Amino acid sequence: MRCAVIGSTGYLGTRLVPRLLARGDEVAVLVRSPHKLALTGWADAVDVVPGSLEEPDALEHLVADADVVVHLAHALEQSDFPERDRAAAHAVVAAATDAGVGRLVYLGGLRPAPGSSPSRHLASRAEVADIFLASSVPTAALEAGIVVGSGSASFEMIRYLAERVPVLPGIPWLAHRTQPIAVDDVLHALVAATDLPPEVDRRLDVGGPDVLTYLDLVQRYARLAGLPQRVAVPVPLPVPPGGPTVAAMAMELLSPLPRRLVEPLIESLRHELVCDPGSLADARRLLGDPPGGPTTYGAAVRAALGRRRSGVDPADRDPTPVLGQAGRPAALALPSDPVGSGGATWRWSTTVSGGVPADRVWAAVQRIGGDTGWYAPPGVFGALGRADQLLGGVGGYRGRPHGRDLVVGDVIDGWRVEALTHDDALRSVRLRADLKVPGRLWLTFTVRPDDDRGGAALTLEVAFAPSGLAGVAYGAGLRVGAPLVFGPMARGALRAGER
Repeated sequence: MRCAVIGSTGYLGTRLVPRLLARGDEVAVLVRSPHKLALTGWADAVDVVPGSLEEPDALEHLVADADVVVHLAHALEQSDFPERDRAAAHAVVAAATDAGVGRLVYLGGLRPAPGSSPSRHLASRAEVADIFLASSVPTAALEAGIVVGSGSASFEMIRYLAERVPVLPGIPWLAHRTQPIAVDDVLHALVAATDLPPEVDRRLDVGGPDVLTYLDLVQRYARLAGLPQRVAVPVPLPVPPGGPTVAAMAMELLSPLPRRLVEPLIESLRHELVCDPGSLADARRLLGDPPGGPTTYGAAVRAALGRRRSGVDPADRDPTPVLGQAGRPAALALPSDPVGSGGATWRWSTTVSGGVPADRVWAAVQRIGGDTGWYAPPGVFGALGRADQLLGGVGGYRGRPHGRDLVVGDVIDGWRVEALTHDDALRSVRLRADLKVPGRLWLTFTVRPDDDRGGAALTLEVAFAPSGLAGVAYGAGLRVGAPLVFGPMARGALRAGER
């Protein structure tokens, strides 16, 4: 079929389009800034319609000849998002009706219990769904809670709370229940909804098998990520009217997430958001279960952490890996996701060049560690190794293989070869630290020909993904120390190539 996707460069859109293409569909996307598609890897496989939802001509072009329109766009980061989303919904309905589109698919949020006053965010999502359902176009309005996957704003809030707040204020909202769903399961439901028969014109609640409190979400993430258990300390005072704003400001300080995005999400925490059992059963009957069945919260978190085969919780199954973008599973962060998705990995790099042939510089990189040393200022790596031994780690000296080129898995002192690239244009080796550091630490050496100088250019990149507050402090130290340690290391490797 031909699918028109609105919101294709968003979190779910970038993951949905490859699935539609893999099914053999033709896909058209509406993009305000076409250059954003460069990060997706599938831009050349779709029909790109430049424009926005405020432009009737662009919408008309998008839905022309479309069998299905999938609407995933939300203006949540704008202060007037309810008005914008309402106007967009009416525009989509008008264009789809005129074009004779056979189905609308929309993903909104779970609705709070009848009689409660929903937050602006939840009220807006429900209003858009109702606008679609009131149209003459058969609509599948899927309604979901927290989507678990790297890049999902709600999940990233859980990540940074668990990583960086050891003690949570025990506000009543933390005891409210919700029903999270894995990103793979949401994508399965969206794809299945595009193929529903015309007589299906209704809301369908979609959710995972676990009903948990918001505190449970944070505590289970901490356990699965190997962090100390997070606790909630009771607060004797009621939450003030401006509580969500204060919480959003704190989240902006603790994470890369912008306040204007998280504040509407935090406002929604005052509600219990659990699937209606009847609607959930209907969704499973009409849409079918994802391969292997619905994904548990624990398995979804492990997938988002890149630990599909971790044995932390044997009761959880490992979800079927479905590739999203650039060959990465949908639960992992993609290049098109916002900054900080998948954890705020800090990077620093330096490039040095000279008239030394690339083969000789690469040979120097291949000999690093062991008796050769690390080309760093004297004593630095020795001190690092001794500190690691005191912490019960492997230490800084374990030797290294000699007499052959490096291969993936080789041990080099306190490091391990994680990836290798070797061709005429580029040679690189990525090392992952086996040291007792509060997070994950990598060194990547890349050697390229430098035509201007008739030799080679060597780039050394340091990357660190912090874990917990100790990781944040360690990262701050790396920011100061990287130019002093790794800058001389890169220059030392280049001089070793000269020798």
